[in-house]
Amino acid sequence: MTELTVWKCEQWVGGIIKEQNLFRSEEAAREFARALAGVSPDLVFKIEPMPLQHVWN
Repeated sequence: MTELTVWKCEQWVGGIIKEQNLFRSEEAAREFARALAGVSPDLVFKIEPMPLQHVWN
């Protein structure tokens, strides 16, 4: 089942979405968020699973 899911990591600044990234695992998404933690005081990350069929190339 994990092959059919990707992890979406959204970056929010001041209540506005600034960037979205897709990762193959939850661990990779969380590592990305940890690397950017503290860059901006109002930078918020939202990480959630996303079915692969919802991803467009």
